[in-house]
Amino acid sequence: IDLRTLRSIRVLRPLKLVSGVPSLQVVLKSIIKAMAPLLQIGLLVLFAIVIFAIIGLEFYSGALHKSCYSLENAFEIVEEGDMPTPCYDDDDTMNVELPAGVHLCNHNESACIEQWEGPNYGITNFDNIGFAMLTVFQCITMEGWTSTMYWTNDALGSTFNWIYFVPLIIIGSFFMLNLVLGVLSGEFAREREKVENRQEFLKLRRQQQLEKELNGFVEWICKAEEIILAEDRTTEEERMYIMEARKKAAAKRKKLKNLGKSKSSETDDEEATTESGDEGILKKEKKPAKSGFWRAEKRFRYGIRHTVKTQWFYWFVIVLVFLNTICVAVEHYGQPNWLSLFLYYAEFAFLGLFMCEMLIKIYALGPRIYFESAFNRFDCIVIAGSIFEVVWSAYKEGSFGISVLRALRLLRIFKVTKYWSSLRNLVISLLSSMRSIISLLFLLFLFILIFALLGMQLFGGQFILPEGTPPTNFNTFTIALLTVFQILTGEDWNEVMYLGINSQGGHESGMIYSLYFIILTLFGNYTLLNVFLAIAVDNLANAQELTAAEEQQQERDKEKQQMELEKEMEALQKAKDGTPTTEEAEAEKEKETKKEEAKAEEEEEEQGEGPKPMLPYSCMFIFSSTNPMRRAAHWVVNLRYFDFFIMIVISLSSIALAAEDPVQEDAPRNIVLNNLDYAFTCVFTIELLLKLIDLGVILHPGSYLREIWNIMDAVVVGCAVISIGFDISGSDAGADLSTIKSLRVLRVLRPLKTIKRVPKLKAVFDCVVGSLKNVINILIVYILFQFIFAVIAVQLFNGKFFYCSDDSKHNSIDCQGSYFVFDEVDGMPKKADREWKTQYFNYDNVATAMLTLFAVQTGEGWPQVLQNSMAATYEDQGPIQNFRIEMSIFYVVYFVVFPFFFVNIFVALIIITFQEQGEAELQDGEIDKNQVIDFVEIQFLNNFTFNILPEKQKSCIDFTIGARPLERYIPTKHSGFKYTVWRIIVSAPFEYFIMSLIVFNTLLLMLKCHDQNKKLENFMKYLNMIFTGMFSVETVLKIIGFGARNFFKDAWNVFDLITVIGSIVDALILLLWENSFNVGFLRLFRAARLIKLLRQGDTIRILLWTFVQSFKALPYVCLLIAMLFFIYAIIGMQVSSTAVR
Repeated sequence: IDLRTLRSIRVLRPLKLVSGVPSLQVVLKSIIKAMAPLLQIGLLVLFAIVIFAIIGLEFYSGALHKSCYSLENAFEIVEEGDMPTPCYDDDDTMNVELPAGVHLCNHNESACIEQWEGPNYGITNFDNIGFAMLTVFQCITMEGWTSTMYWTNDALGSTFNWIYFVPLIIIGSFFMLNLVLGVLSGEFAREREKVENRQEFLKLRRQQQLEKELNGFVEWICKAEEIILAEDRTTEEERMYIMEARKKAAAKRKKLKNLGKSKSSETDDEEATTESGDEGILKKEKKPAKSGFWRAEKRFRYGIRHTVKTQWFYWFVIVLVFLNTICVAVEHYGQPNWLSLFLYYAEFAFLGLFMCEMLIKIYALGPRIYFESAFNRFDCIVIAGSIFEVVWSAYKEGSFGISVLRALRLLRIFKVTKYWSSLRNLVISLLSSMRSIISLLFLLFLFILIFALLGMQLFGGQFILPEGTPPTNFNTFTIALLTVFQILTGEDWNEVMYLGINSQGGHESGMIYSLYFIILTLFGNYTLLNVFLAIAVDNLANAQELTAAEEQQQERDKEKQQMELEKEMEALQKAKDGTPTTEEAEAEKEKETKKEEAKAEEEEEEQGEGPKPMLPYSCMFIFSSTNPMRRAAHWVVNLRYFDFFIMIVISLSSIALAAEDPVQEDAPRNIVLNNLDYAFTCVFTIELLLKLIDLGVILHPGSYLREIWNIMDAVVVGCAVISIGFDISGSDAGADLSTIKSLRVLRVLRPLKTIKRVPKLKAVFDCVVGSLKNVINILIVYILFQFIFAVIAVQLFNGKFFYCSDDSKHNSIDCQGSYFVFDEVDGMPKKADREWKTQYFNYDNVATAMLTLFAVQTGEGWPQVLQNSMAATYEDQGPIQNFRIEMSIFYVVYFVVFPFFFVNIFVALIIITFQEQGEAELQDGEIDKNQVIDFVEIQFLNNFTFNILPEKQKSCIDFTIGARPLERYIPTKHSGFKYTVWRIIVSAPFEYFIMSLIVFNTLLLMLKCHDQNKKLENFMKYLNMIFTGMFSVETVLKIIGFGARNFFKDAWNVFDLITVIGSIVDALILLLWENSFNVGFLRLFRAARLIKLLRQGDTIRILLWTFVQSFKALPYVCLLIAMLFFIYAIIGMQVSSTAVR
């Protein structure tokens, strides 16, 4: 690193702009204010990384340095895939600590020798604490963690490795890194609220000042008018003119007050603004017209204006937009000439129609009113772009790229938001967040710019490989920007880091350069990009509030109208026969409703305590409620253990599904499982028949098929019975039909039957389903934008993703015949046929384009699609690397719109749905009254209704009921040995001493490395025994000081005791029986001592409490996810088991 890197600091100067832009202040201040809590989260993440690094150091140190070397050449690695892999030496039977690995070398060709530097240029390993922490951090970011796990499986076996990697991903990636989102979301919401409050205050103050000045002017004018009116020389005609002017001014002020509502579509704007235009024309009409032509023209203009505002004209334009979109969407590679000709002329026809619509509106509304609408301005820009594109294509063949504007006409469909309030509010909230998003994008661009310049200074011209320069490098400014952007998206950032470290001296001297990539990932991917989600949560909450407020207003209006109607009817009735007043009637109604609610609650309680009554309807027109067979079915279905028995059968059925061999269908195991499946199907069929007899089919309320879960059960059972019928019949028609397989696949839905039988699991599932209902609005906007980007991609890359298997040929005519390929192992040439192929992900039609863009949106493998796009030349031509770098702009914009924003909106919607469900539970006041009485002895709580409590009071009472007070043991006798020991162990110096011991023990564990000195190893072993002895003394002193009973009341003390016992066993085995058997799992107790540090910091304790609270609700979410994984795994086994061979 030299002084050139300091030059990149100069690009921080544009940050001065932040002080002048409020929306920039919101984003930047929220990030800066989040730094303090983010630092605490960073310490917690670092702590987790250190613990997992030490565990990895104990288990995997030196495990990744063995590979299969050729017997002919001792320095040549025999590769079975694209790159070398670790191996297990099966001759190494002396080392009992190492378990057997999966990857064994072929003894006839190679031998497993420990001389390989390791995977990824020797960077991915657990040889010392630095490498281990870097590897753990890479795994937490979920990039390349599967490869690391498979390498450890190859070296040490796959039996227990998953126990290390799965918790690492769940705790590190799913939990700890997501705390960043929570902090940023809260800070952004608070900062935005501050700025909005300040803006509202300034606006109000400015408005009050203007009103004050205006009132002064009005008062002065009114006084002048009164003086004029009082004068004798003022004529009656002048007085009438002044009074009329006053009336008009008052009417105009009233109209202006009513026009303060938000506009959502062009018709709203037009209706709000055309009135003034109407008045102007009316004024003109009052003047005598010069000829009848102008009168006819004005009437004609009125007619056109009325037509433009009608709904049929509005929907006619929408239909035109859809038809135009279909014409754009059907364009594809290799289309027939007649279709190309039709689309060519159709484009002119649609362009003419849209031009006519624009001109008609301008004529009818006038230019001023027309251009006041945002949608009209957008239409005008699109039409102007289309005209320019048509004119340009007439002079120059091929599209200029502006033809993508045709697809943008589909945005006109947002006019429909006038009639769809929830979608309108979503669009309004998205548009209102544009300032914050643009500000964030500006900061993101500055961030990318700084790191691109720094990367050019550090790694420019140094990414040199034997096969050439990799696509991701820092050689030029544009490629450096793209490389930093790729790292920001998180895709293959570790691969770029390996190249960077290797270019600066490799794992021996270049590891310091990993800090560049770690800082870029932490601050870019996990901080700046999470602000997108914070903005999405904030604005989506605003949209939900807007919709809820509108719905409440509509309900209030309906109730008001109904009340007025009832009052009128009552007044008429009273006039006829003198019935009581409305107030008395309302009081009587309230009493009646209260009585009905009390009765309903009593009935529900009685039903909950006693047996469920039979439905008072005839079942299938055969079984009445007194029929013995139906009563027997009702008794069986409502037995206490009936549901439990069905749950066991579902579990056994699921295990049987998982145990099937999908490759060898005639295997003996499958015959046994097939017979078991017949038995399971019989049980489920009997359950279905019993419930049909008990509840009825579908006609009456409460019948079997009135519930969605029962419909699913009936479909699954029906399909299973049909497939068994095919099997038993054994006819040729149904023997090898794919329909049987598809019917069998539906058996995987059986585990879903458990959801309705577990209430909390059903609550989580209902929340997910509820969020899916809310997703519809976002899904419409999402699909629309996805379709627009797909159409644009087809316009840009249609037929340009072809390549020849021989890289030297660039078109289909030359890509014929054969060529030589040199083998990488022996270097001998081999003959191969040239093939003209297309990339798997391409843009040859809209459907394929949408699939490609969806793959890009997931963030996996998108850099390769980007390289293919930049290398695309012309239609039916081969690629040239970086031929059109400007095509990368398309992907940058796509990433900003979709992965950075739209995908985050989906996540935000799930968050808000869960929050709303929690608030709904609070509103319902579902708190056990017995708990309140047991916990609180204040009498007024018994008379308090939780439904009328404010939300904060409810949450406070809920927390108070669930909270458990901390117990602190204090000896009764203040003398003696026990009291002295207690004083020592609760003193602050003792706590600091133990904490320092844990820190030194941690440093000792971090000192371990691969191939360390034997003397250092022995020194560390004996030092570890000393630490074990000290911690054992601490535990003994605590047992003496607190007493055995009080000692075991604290969970931390129990954890300390388990850790000490495990450490003592570990130390004794190492001292006495070191080479007798494997004691690897006991090494976990060495790292477990670190966890004791967590109870020292207040902030970290709060974060841990947050984890515990989230873990309480997590089992049911995990169960739902596991169920989903199981279902898809079984479907994969049944459908795709023989696809790859």
